[in-house]
This record gives sequence, structure tokens and C-alpha cells, in this order.
Amino acid sequence: MSKRGNQNGGNKKKKQKIYHCAKENSTKSHHNKFNVTPGMAGVLVMCSRGKESRAVKEALDVLARYGDKLYPPQDDAASEDSNDEELDLEASIAKEVAALKKPASKKRYSNITTATDCVAFIRINPPVNPSKVVHHMLTELKETQKYMTRYISRFLPVEKTCSAHLSDIEASAKALFEPHFSQKDSQGNLISRKFAVACRVRNCTKIDRMSIINALAATVGPGHKVDLQEPELTIIAEVCQTVCMLSVVDDFNELKKYNVESILGSNQKSETPAAPTTNATADVDADATTSTTKEAETEADKNVETNESS
Repeated sequence: MSKRGNQNGGNKKKKQKIYHCAKENSTKSHHNKFNVTPGMAGVLVMCSRGKESRAVKEALDVLARYGDKLYPPQDDAASEDSNDEELDLEASIAKEVAALKKPASKKRYSNITTATDCVAFIRINPPVNPSKVVHHMLTELKETQKYMTRYISRFLPVEKTCSAHLSDIEASAKALFEPHFSQKDSQGNLISRKFAVACRVRNCTKIDRMSIINALAATVGPGHKVDLQEPELTIIAEVCQTVCMLSVVDDFNELKKYNVESILGSNQKSETPAAPTTNATADVDADATTSTTKEAETEADKNVETNESS
């Protein structure tokens, strides 16, 4: 009986317990969405696959450093009495804690998850202008040739975001283009600008790239000229899922389409190393000629000594 009972008992399977983690599941669902929404501004960050989290940390650090340099934050604690050191220390700690608890909508720089490989988005709030910060940062990088990031390959500023519909894109572009393409000279004539459109569409099938380019070029209006080789201004349009991100930037071609890796080493590539190579070759040839001449003179001296002895 005991043996038969063991056989029947061996066929039974234990029920697996199911654990529900509501908070964890909600967090995962939040991180698995493209959370950039219309009305945001910031910087689109490109990086290597699998390095998104490290790229976000780098981007937050670099953008905060250059952004606060161009737009110094108003520090109320700086005006406090320097004699109250203990009070200043407590106030500074309390301020840091409050800054950590501050929601992303009120922070100057915050990470917005994209759920897209190789793409991160850093939200930037006013008064910081993303285009000016990125342009200043990459211009300095071109001059100094010093590495500022390890995982980031490109920074693309985003001044306006809207839904990925042509009507919304045209409306947002019209407001964005106003200060760039409506400038007039002292006589009241429109200043003609050369421009180009750089557009890319990711994970979106309801709108195509050429329709966006044509719509943006038409929104610029008459009096301006398209120049893909040497544009004065470049209109950037990045579409990801249901959101279109727009900006107008300077020196897009000169700064290697805002590619960090391409900017590094650009100064060395522009220089021509042909002259040093030619001089080195000439020195080698001269040394070889001198050596050959000395050998010939030594051989001639030996012949003279032989003739004299004979």
C-alpha cells in the first residue's frame, strides 16, 4: 500500500505560486514606451547599442555643464551671509535634497525614456536653449579636440516637438522659423538665407520622409534658397513613432552634422603632411649620397696607397 501510494503521489505536481508586482510592472511598462510628447524641448542623443544608460549619464553631465555656463542658474543661497557657515551647509543640503525630489517637468535637465535602441532624449526646460548649448559645445570640441564623451556619438538639439502629422508639423515649423527666416535689412528688405533640410523617420509608417521635407521647405517661404552643400541654416526633423522633433541649427555641415566622432580629428585631417614626408625623404637621400661619396673617397685612397707601395 505504501508503495502504491508513493507512485500515485509521485504523479502529482506542485502548484507554482504566482507573485504580482504591480509597482514593478507599471515601471517596466513606463520604460517600454516612447515618452517624448508634444511641447517638449531638449537634445536627442545617439549612442552605441546597449550603452543607452551610460550615454544618458554622460549627456546629463555634459549638457548641464555647458548649459549652466551659458545660462547660469539663479542661486539665492549665494546672497546669504557668509558668517553663518553651519546654516549655509544645512541650507545647501536641503536644497540638494529638494532638487532630487523635484519632478522632471521642473528640472532643467532630465532623462525621458524612448524605448528605442541607440536613441536617448534629454529634456531641457527654459531658459536654456538646446540649439545654442549644443552649438557652443561642439564648436569648443572642434577647437580643443578634447574628448568630452565616451559613449555618445551625436547630439541633435530639439526646439519643438509635435505630433507626426503634416498639419501639426507645418504649424510648429511656422512658429519655429519666424525668427530665422523673417529677418530684414536696414532698408526693410528680406534677408535671403540658404538652407537645407535634414530629415529622418524611425518606427513610423504613416508619414514618409519626402513629404516632410517638401512641407518644411514650403513653410520657409519665398525669398530663400535651398543649398545642400553650404547652407547657412539647417532644418532638422526627426520623427520617432508618433512624434516629430524640429530645430533650426547653424554650421551643421561645418560641425560634421553634429557628429562627435567626426569632429574629433577634423583639424588634423585638414592639414597636409606631405611637406614633412618630402623633407624626411630628402634627408635620407642626402645621407645616402654622402655615405656613398665617403665610401668612394676611401676606396680611392686605398688605390693610391697601393700604387705608391708598388
